[in-house]
Amino acid sequence: MRHSVTTTHGPLADTAGSRHRRSGLRVAESLAAGICALACAAAVHASDAVQAMPARDFLQTLAVVTHVSYTDGAYVNVHNVADDMAWLGIHHVRDYAPGSSIPFASYVYLAQRGVKFNFLMGADFEKQIGQAVKLNTEVPGSVAAIEGPNELNNFPVSYQGLTGAAAGLAVQRDLYARVHGTPELKGVPVYDATGFEPRSVETRTNSADYANQHVYPQNGEQPLWNANGDRWMLAAIHLGQRFQLPLVITEFGYFSLPQAGWYMLGVDERTQAKGVLNGYMDAAAAGVKRLYVYELLDEKPDPARNNDEMHYGLFRNDNSPKPVAYAIRNLTSILNASTTRRANAATRSTLAYTLSAMPASANSLLLQKKDGRFVLVLWNETLIWNRATGTPLAGPPARVDIDFGDKARRVDLYDPLASAQPLESHRDLRQLTVDVPDHVILLEITPANTPGT
Repeated sequence: MRHSVTTTHGPLADTAGSRHRRSGLRVAESLAAGICALACAAAVHASDAVQAMPARDFLQTLAVVTHVSYTDGAYVNVHNVADDMAWLGIHHVRDYAPGSSIPFASYVYLAQRGVKFNFLMGADFEKQIGQAVKLNTEVPGSVAAIEGPNELNNFPVSYQGLTGAAAGLAVQRDLYARVHGTPELKGVPVYDATGFEPRSVETRTNSADYANQHVYPQNGEQPLWNANGDRWMLAAIHLGQRFQLPLVITEFGYFSLPQAGWYMLGVDERTQAKGVLNGYMDAAAAGVKRLYVYELLDEKPDPARNNDEMHYGLFRNDNSPKPVAYAIRNLTSILNASTTRRANAATRSTLAYTLSAMPASANSLLLQKKDGRFVLVLWNETLIWNRATGTPLAGPPARVDIDFGDKARRVDLYDPLASAQPLESHRDLRQLTVDVPDHVILLEITPANTPGT
């Protein structure tokens, strides 16, 4: 997250730091075999019963970065921010703690509209914690997390005579103690700082409740699987494992400014939608607590189309939704839609399905809606961007055979990039062959014995 709206660099702004981070991600490739056991667990081709993740829990992993404190761009209209969040069906945001640049009432308004904040803090955290306490008191439950300093490698801090990473880690330690010693913030977790070298510290005990990373897939690549060996999300997953902490990813995204060449490339709007939805699913399948997409709105107009930073939004600067916003809305609408269940009707939470012919680049995640129906999510992370020409790629889908373990009363197929309505509907079948594209599709499964009306 940028400290100034006038910043013109991307999220990995410091070139040396960016190269260093990219090399760190490459180091993680040697851990791919072990880590993929976590990240790709849902893709195991077996007929053993798979425990479904409640759809309501999955929806709580979806989050987005906002810049409510910016007063000279799209975020100045706080009503649009609230309306956009409600339209998307997302509640969690990451932002700076309230300051003097915008009325405190704006944060209260957003909180009253259901927005839950992860507040980013720096060396002056004492004053910022006071503002967080004030908001959480006025709208209980509106502060979901407190986060330490942002990207210390790009934005160093000074603290108690210390500089560099040492200062940032000291801030994080004292911030952790301060939050957990504040009754008004009881139960609010502390996310770790970002941008320090993990190998320089042995433990995050008494410093963080969650490991924290930023993940920006580069070269227009997929978030987790790429045939050339780049697996951008694996380093984040490994960090949580290293410190034996649950993980959050507080920045992730693609900017929608098509480019050719090499490194930190923008993509077109449809490719942005594919990457973001796949990233949300990759994170949830890997057990990531929450993934914050950077960011809600394109901050300022960029008529010359030469400022990468102004194109990360889910919504354009005029507040019109990009394809990624429509896709997220379709996804949350599908998962929230439910039928009426009979009172006290028991519903099983596992499904013994089998996937055959799933390629290594494909993944799956089983969800369950509150009405008992299952949603099997499938996506195939084949190449989506031609970095030589700066144009999208669309490879052939993978033909996957599914055995639902028993006869399904109904199976509806959805493509969130296209619609919130089913593209296909099937009845009374046990097996189905589907084409899994380079982005998320959903199979809503009503088992034959599912209670219903």
